[in-house]
Amino acid sequence: MKIKLITIVFLIATGILSAQSDKSANTYQKIVKQTDEIYDNLVKIRRDLHMNPELSKQEKRTSKIVADYLKDLGLEVKTNIGGHGVVGILKGGKKGRKIAWRADMDAIKTDDPDPVTFKSKNRGIRHICGHDVHTTIGLGIATILSQQKEDLEGTVYFIFQPSEETFTGAKDMIKDGLFDIIKPDEIYGLHIGPGTSGMINFKANELFAYQRSLKVKFKPSVNDNELENFMNTVLKGYARNPLKGSPWDIINNISDPKIGITSKETIYKDYFLLDGTKLYKDQDTTFFSASFFETNIENTHSIPLEIKKQILNSKFKDAFISIGYSRAYATPINDPELTNIAEQTIRNFYNEEMFKPLYGQAPYFGEDFIFYQQKVPGVFFFLGGSNTEEGISSMPHSPNFAVDEKTIKYGVQCFASLIFERTNNK
Repeated sequence: MKIKLITIVFLIATGILSAQSDKSANTYQKIVKQTDEIYDNLVKIRRDLHMNPELSKQEKRTSKIVADYLKDLGLEVKTNIGGHGVVGILKGGKKGRKIAWRADMDAIKTDDPDPVTFKSKNRGIRHICGHDVHTTIGLGIATILSQQKEDLEGTVYFIFQPSEETFTGAKDMIKDGLFDIIKPDEIYGLHIGPGTSGMINFKANELFAYQRSLKVKFKPSVNDNELENFMNTVLKGYARNPLKGSPWDIINNISDPKIGITSKETIYKDYFLLDGTKLYKDQDTTFFSASFFETNIENTHSIPLEIKKQILNSKFKDAFISIGYSRAYATPINDPELTNIAEQTIRNFYNEEMFKPLYGQAPYFGEDFIFYQQKVPGVFFFLGGSNTEEGISSMPHSPNFAVDEKTIKYGVQCFASLIFERTNNK
């Protein structure tokens, strides 16, 4: 009797799981079809944004396009949050989780020629970091999920953020009451990366190396050459640097299948990378400054204390005044539990060959998405946009930056499905 009961329970549970799996598969197929139907219009939106880029804190036109688009979808829309920030609120037909999706909107200054036919009309300004694509994908996800509204169990918040390039937009929106307006349980976002178009990369914990800047102050009595040699020697003593070459050489190897960050044998896992040193004088005081990238957060805490100790044990101890330490670029830190859940969820419907983990931390990059993650657990992904056959390289901030627009379709399909599953997962 007991065995029969267990068997019956098992069969019922198996049937429920099978039904849920079938439902998820059907939902994904529906989302794929709907994305195909809106794809041409999304490309038009992306190209319009690309031709009319706006710098940080100047995203007035972009934010109006976003707000009007979301209003046309029937979403509740809040504007002018933290500057030109926009929030769209999509309430599902049933009660469920509250999920936030963030996209950034600003462009940057560059005089490098635009390699695409739909060139920037604003001289000296261009989207070479992919924020026009991020914004378009966000609008695409909002479109698809608004079409699933009756089956959507929960609420989705769409955050369109200004001023990511200056690392001020997220903090400005939060300071302006973003989390008084929305109450998400989880938050997600993406950034265009150098991988193949449609390739999604993920990693728990840190995505980038920690960047730190030192400024050491000395009395003017020291010998400049001796001091500079001493400080350079001290800093080089921390070197763990398998990353060889110029910054662009280092960045260009990130996608290498053997040593890049998608390889278990990556050289981007453990390093201290000295980014530059400088000795200079100001108002009769001698300063020594340095910047570095470090993969281990504990080392960033101990290094200035150790440097101070070495100075105080040197011939320069009497000239030493102070040591200052500042943070620069921030790194998103993905919640391990949510990263695992998102991984398993996406693997259920997305091409597994196009969904790969990262094993290292990228230098020279940062993202203010971390400031949302300090309030709400979340996951930040990379979405590849390169197409080698067509000569398209989507390495952010590179002079010839371009994006294979098919990745817009992949991003909308995948992340609309993920958000739908998360809102409906109680």
